[in-house]
Order: sequence, then structure tokens, then C-alpha cells
Amino acid sequence: MAILTKRKKRLPIENIKKILIIKLAAIGDSILLIPTLRTLKKSFPDAEITFICSQINYSVIKKIPYVSKIIDCNVHSFLNNPFLFFKFIKDLRKEKYELLIDVGQWERINAIISMLARADYTIGFKTENQFKHFGYDSVVPHLRNKHELENFLDLLVPVGINISDEDKKLEYFLSKEDYKFASTFWIDNELEGKTVICLHPGCGENGMPREWAVQNYIDLGNRLVDFDDDIRILITGASHEEERCRQIATNIRKNVINTAGQHKLDNVVALVQKAKLIVCSNTGMLHIASCVGTKTMGLHGPTNPLKWGSYNKKSVLIQSDKFCSPCLYLGHDYGCQVPQCMAHISVDDVFIYIRKALNPELFLNN
Repeated sequence: MAILTKRKKRLPIENIKKILIIKLAAIGDSILLIPTLRTLKKSFPDAEITFICSQINYSVIKKIPYVSKIIDCNVHSFLNNPFLFFKFIKDLRKEKYELLIDVGQWERINAIISMLARADYTIGFKTENQFKHFGYDSVVPHLRNKHELENFLDLLVPVGINISDEDKKLEYFLSKEDYKFASTFWIDNELEGKTVICLHPGCGENGMPREWAVQNYIDLGNRLVDFDDDIRILITGASHEEERCRQIATNIRKNVINTAGQHKLDNVVALVQKAKLIVCSNTGMLHIASCVGTKTMGLHGPTNPLKWGSYNKKSVLIQSDKFCSPCLYLGHDYGCQVPQCMAHISVDDVFIYIRKALNPELFLNN
């Protein structure tokens, strides 16, 4: 039995007019959620989809055309002032939803919101050792060795939606202004006709264990510009990653452009789309680059590429050979306090993967 509510046996899908989605983080997850939102809107074209997010993923959610309304939830404020949570729930209950889907994999605050919202039918994950599924009318197993994009789509099965390969396609939404910015940037920096390789060395504010060392990016950049005079290194990163990116840029001998913290996200994505390939760890930019069709070199240490890898045929998965890698399941449950697995990915290996991507004809027999 569901806690606080009586579990319903059937969802009256013919009467779905208002749908509520809950996902409070993160950018990468939100990108992988777009196919689910698109498929949901396709199945219920007249339904209004409201999305509860936070400032962490708001920048992505606000761009998604399948979302009708956004509720920006400052979940961290609830810790300092519980009365703000009660006010949030009071405001939320002013609206009634036929369907509520909690797409959070482990966040128990999502489950609490789901139980307290006014919804006819609720769906959420049953995740190993998280015990958050008791409040839903229908539960979907969250599978450890299934790509997260496909796990999200599984949440639609209880609604009677059959998932096709077409439903799994990634999307990202750039404007004409974003494309114009990238074209102007290419001209101003004399990148036309050059081989632009993007290095995205950061993994967000809490992603340090997933990051490849600064010196590795420096060594890789120097190997690349020495190998081919036509190669240009484009460094991208968020504002809180500026110092890390600056260290890399100032120590690459030539042909390097550092854009960290200088442009809004969609401008940077437009630049990444024009690049030949991108090298980065498992972070939001890995999935965004997949969406816009850029070849990705994904560096995986604690993260499982089967679950979190680039969902793109152009992707290259570079996995640490440390015996305990990968160890992450939900994204925060590291197997050791100071992960060493990223150090097991060598500059030589990444350089060879890039060579193969740039000149595949030279490696046909390898």
C-alpha cells in the first residue's frame, strides 16, 4: 500500500489533461530526460506538462518546448526554513494533476512532494536501497546496467506507452542567434578550415573525482598542436571552472582559445557543435555534445559508460583500467574517498583515440 494514499489500480489515460514532472537536478540528467518529455507530449498532445526543477537544471528545462509551465523549487531553502516547504506544498496543491511522474532516481524529497501533491496517479522509480517507492501508485525498477535515457523512458510504460527506437533520439534546442554567434566566433578567431578540438576539463561543482588531471589536459593539448599545425584547441567551461581552464590554456604552447566563463551555455554549445570532437569526462557537456552531433571522447573512471556514456553512435568510450572502476551507481556513491581511477587513463591512450578519429584510414588494420 502507498503511504498516505491508497494505491490506484488503473490510470484513466483518456482523461489526462495536466501532467506534473519532478526533477531537481542535474543538467546531464535533464538532457537525457528530453526524449521522455517528447514521447509523453506526443502521446498526450493536448495535455499541459508542468515541470518542477531547481536552479541547477532550470537553464535546460526552460528551453524544452514540450514543457508548458515551470515551477522553480529552491529545495535548499527548505533546510534553513521548513515553513518555506509547507508554503511550497500549499501553493502546489492549488492545482490538481491527473498524472505525476517523479523521475528522480534517489532523491527522497521528490517522493515526499509526490505524496503531498494533488495527483490522481503517481509513478516513480524503485531504486536499490533508496526506499522511496512506497508512495507511488505505480513503480518502475531503476536498473543499474541500463542507460539512464532508457530508464527514464521506462517511466512511461505504466501509462501504456510503447517505446520505439525513434523515441530514444536526443535533442537540443539552439536559436538562430546561437548559430550566428558561433559563425562569427569562427571567423573572428580564424578557425575556418582548421581542425578544432574542444577540451572541456570540468565536471561541475561537485564532480572533482570524475575529472582528468589538469596536467593531462596540458600534455594532450601540446601533443595535438605539435602533431598538426592546423589543430586548434578550444577550451570550454563554466564560470566556477575558470581557474582550472586558465591553467590549461596558459600551458599549451600555441593555437589555444580559452572561453571558460565568458559566454552563456547555448553560445558555448553552438561552438561545440562546430568542433571536430570534444574530450571530457562524464558531465553535462558530454550529453549536450551528443545531442548536437559532435563526436565525443568520454573519459570514464568511477562512472559506468553503459549507464552514463554518450548516447550517440559517434561516441568513443575511454574507460579506466583500474580494477574497481566503475563504482558509481547513482552518481554520488563513490567506492573510495579519494578516487584514483581517472589517473589510470593515459594521455597516450586519449591521443591515439583522437588520431583514429581524425585519420581512421590509417588504422583500418588495427
